[in-house]
Amino acid sequence: MYIQKRIQRLGLRMLLIAAIASFGACSSDDTSSLPQDTPEDFNPYVISLAVQGSEGDFTYYTVPFSDVMEGTLSARGQGIEQPGYYDFTQIDHTIYAIGGLDDVDMVGLRKDEEHSSLVVAGKVSFDNSLSDLKKADEHTLVSVTMNAASGVIVFHKFDLNAVTATDKITVPVSALVDLDTDEGLSYSGMEISGDHLFLSYYISNPETFETTHTDQAAVAVFSYPSLEFEKVITDSRVGPIGGFNVASGLVKDEQGNVFAVSHSNPANGFSQSTKPSGILKITAGETEFDPDYFFDITQATDGGNTAHLVYLGDGKAFAEVNTSPRSTQEVWSDSPLRSAVVDLNKQEVNFIKGIAQHKGNGRRLPLWQDAEQVYISIPEANEIYIYRIDIHSYEATKGAIVEANFIAGIFKL
Repeated sequence: MYIQKRIQRLGLRMLLIAAIASFGACSSDDTSSLPQDTPEDFNPYVISLAVQGSEGDFTYYTVPFSDVMEGTLSARGQGIEQPGYYDFTQIDHTIYAIGGLDDVDMVGLRKDEEHSSLVVAGKVSFDNSLSDLKKADEHTLVSVTMNAASGVIVFHKFDLNAVTATDKITVPVSALVDLDTDEGLSYSGMEISGDHLFLSYYISNPETFETTHTDQAAVAVFSYPSLEFEKVITDSRVGPIGGFNVASGLVKDEQGNVFAVSHSNPANGFSQSTKPSGILKITAGETEFDPDYFFDITQATDGGNTAHLVYLGDGKAFAEVNTSPRSTQEVWSDSPLRSAVVDLNKQEVNFIKGIAQHKGNGRRLPLWQDAEQVYISIPEANEIYIYRIDIHSYEATKGAIVEANFIAGIFKL
């Protein structure tokens, strides 16, 4: 456990350093829920703001807002407060806060019955922090826990309507791959499609973070719902899938096709790169990479590398593209980035007009899609702004300024 916490803290400090600015700490008198005097429709947007205290520790404030395109968004004196380190994801009408470091729990956040307050809907603790959480079907959520310091992969199942674990499945890493004693598997993505769960990973050293295996992509295939390990599929056209802490190595479309993103960016945790950046495809119903599909990201972006990818619908995804060649990227910087909409079927990339080149947070991309528009946070110098993006015109509108060190999630309830 000590080694795991040390690894997480070191990696997080390296990745978050570019995003930290001095906005001051929030009030220590913040309550655990936010009373609302207005109807739900007047406060539909929910943002998880991370604020760094004077001793370097972070506290997260999850706060509803009526509008995110005007004025200043602040957590001072309001919001559900969570000290520590948390990652956030929304599934249906619940926001799940996934704790790491010393807070190895998962907390569900929802509107109350009167839709007037944001409340804690449930909490469950674990031996080790979850790496990710996905909706498997209409009744079940599936989480995965894996890190380079552990010799096992752990899946949990949850009832969709309750923050309660119902099953636990443990799989030894040795079933997937033979590793040296100083190597382990790091999580990079998970999707459930049909009767299979696909899990992407890369190999790294838990002490030095070195990644000496970059000659192929690898995805582990499990049966669903039994979660029995079946095989590992590989492809030598690209290197490993995904990267450190961004959780976007795999995305799934409406038909069940799974797309695997490979970049091997030094800016996202890789110590070397030996293959081009690209996207592979696992066709719905299949358990192998499609040999006829290869989205050459480097060519489509004129030398760029896709660092983050969030599926939007109709074959399109939002991407943050690292525009610098891997040989010149600053290690662990998650930069320099340009926002884009990519068409996975046509294999096209359209950069967003109105958003300058910027840095990322080195973690899961905070983004909310509302019909034909996407809301995202963009750091600019020592400030953070919300931007609204039209996914058809590829134009962005600058919105509210945010008082936080970084935004961990943007949602709508």
